[in-house]
Amino acid sequence: MESNIGGFIDPKGWLPWINGTNGPELYMDTCYYAEYANTGLGANLANRVHWKGYRGNISRDEAIQYTAAKWLEAGTESSPVSGTEWFKGLHVPHYLGFKA
Repeated sequence: MESNIGGFIDPKGWLPWINGTNGPELYMDTCYYAEYANTGLGANLANRVHWKGYRGNISRDEAIQYTAAKWLEAGTESSPVSGTEWFKGLHVPHYLGFKA
């Protein structure tokens, strides 16, 4: 998300997972592949894979659930603690959300 993708990246964007050297492709129908607000020569989605699990460029509302702030949430359902709040207590430079 919000990555500058170089032109050296294969336009398909993704490679299948292979089970062993000559095994079958795995997880093409069960994995979730998505992109959000990427830039650069490799960010063109026109020639991306056509797998069931590939979603293309998702909305900001959908992408926000994959930010570090969301993944670092703590606490309980009745008393949640945002990832942003507890991470501030570590006093290290960080960026947990989107650039814009």
